[in-house]
Formats: sequence, C-alpha cells, structure tokens
Amino acid sequence: MTRNVSTDLFGSHWVLLAVGLSLWLSQVATAQTAKDFYLSNVETIVQGECIVCHRSGGNADSNGADILFTSSASGNHDAFDAYVNSPTLGAKSGRVLSKIIGGAGHGGGAVISQGSPNYEAFSAYMDLLTEDEPTVTVVHRVALEEPVAGEIHTGVGNLRGWAVATDGISKVEIFIDGAYKFDAPYGGRRNDVGGAFPDVEDSSDSGFSLAWNYSDLSAGPHTITAVAHTATGATQESSASFNVVKFDTFIAAENAVDLNEGSCSLSSDEISIFDARVEGSLYDLVLKWRTAEQGFEIIEIR
Repeated sequence: MTRNVSTDLFGSHWVLLAVGLSLWLSQVATAQTAKDFYLSNVETIVQGECIVCHRSGGNADSNGADILFTSSASGNHDAFDAYVNSPTLGAKSGRVLSKIIGGAGHGGGAVISQGSPNYEAFSAYMDLLTEDEPTVTVVHRVALEEPVAGEIHTGVGNLRGWAVATDGISKVEIFIDGAYKFDAPYGGRRNDVGGAFPDVEDSSDSGFSLAWNYSDLSAGPHTITAVAHTATGATQESSASFNVVKFDTFIAAENAVDLNEGSCSLSSDEISIFDARVEGSLYDLVLKWRTAEQGFEIIEIR
C-alpha cells in the first residue's frame, strides 16, 4: 500500500538523482503551470529512479524521509507543492535549493552543483511552484563553463559554454575585463542541453567553444564574460573571475626548460617542482590536474 507524504523533503539522494536528470529545464518556453512542468519533465524520472527508494516501505521511508511517491503523477506533484508552499507560499523553496547542494542537513550531501544547469532548472521549477498564477516565460539562458570562477590559468586552455533562447541565439560575444574582444564560434553539438530544453529549437546545437591563450593576459586577476544575444535583441550574460600566472616572457626555445637539477613532491592532484631551470633562471612551480583539459596546468610560479 502506498501513500503521499508532503511535510519534509529529500531524506536521501535518490529523489535528487531522479530530478537531476531533467533539472536543466531552467525556464519554461511555453505557458506551463508548475503541474504541467512536473508532468512533462519530472514525473518520468521520478518513476524511473526516485520511487525505488522514495516509496512506502522503501529505504528513504525507513530512514525517516517525509516525501514519498506513488504511481500517481498528480499526487507526486502535489507532494512537492504542499511542502514548498507550507506554511506560506514559497516558504520552503529556499530549503529545497539548499538541500540539493548539500545544505540544510541533507543526508545525501551535495548532489547538484550550485549554478549548474540542473540547479538552475530546479530553481525555475521552484519559481513555478511559488507563483500566485502561472505566467508565460521564455527561455534565454547562457552559461560560461570555462574558465571556472576562482581557478588559475596559464597558457592555452578552453573557453566554452552554452546558450539557448526561445527566439534563437544570434551571437555570443566575449568580453575580457569589460572590453569586447570577439564573437565566440556558436553552434557546437550539445546533446545534454538539447535533452534539457526539448521545446527550444536547435538547443542541441547550442555550444560555444574555442582554444584560448590565457597567457595573452597579464598576470593577476581577470574576468571573462559571455553575452548571448537573441534574434530579437535581448541579452543575457555569464561571467567568471579567475587569475593568470605566467612567465615574464614567452618560452619559445625547445631546450629552454631543464629539470635535471630539480626535485618534486606530490600532494593530492598537485605536483610541486622545485628548482626548475627556465631560460637560465630557477623557479619553483606548482601544477594542478584540470579535468576539463585532461592534463596538468601551472597554477603557481615562484
């Protein structure tokens, strides 16, 4: 026998994994109610993933989770609705968003990264749940995925992201430290974005990406901003602030670097090299593994 419970949320990570598969639908491209949004984008995932644990007698139920799901799609949406809007409209929407990034005592830890497409989409669902009346919204999103805010870069690396809009994206401009530099090549294949925005035309071809020489910038802090323009002239932007480390001059000679006198130490995903001779001068270097680049990048030069 199954039951609907709607007084507390996310006793385990299963519901987050289920919702996370469609959380990139960050805004609704047509006039949808929160229930319509749930029925078309979330219920299938709940039935395929979440209900295994979040059901009467399941693991989440045994661990005290107060939101369970049944075979009723409408009832499952009502469970979300009742929790988020109790005791007042939108009272717990912030708690939901906190739980999915590992806050508010969530036992499953951080299962969605703050600022990710999944997080933005779930935030949009919370917005729909807490509206007095459904409103017509349009999709217009841009995400600068690299550089990553707070990281250190040197040499050639990725500059990439994605942008979608109901009206279509006409161009993506790149600004560095507030000054326009160039238009990023747009239209790269992004099946993940297309799956998240099925109602947006050409959303599967929404990526922008290029190889960028970060060493063209001066050493120190910088900010890159991607500005996505729609065909109707609307703009959205996404920025990342980061630091550049570099040698004083471009190291061009093939034999300019000599590690024969050096030594190194390892710590987690970092390699420290001591007494590296570069163009006749000794340096201490720190290299860090970058997943996106699938290699090590210099993050410190002393």
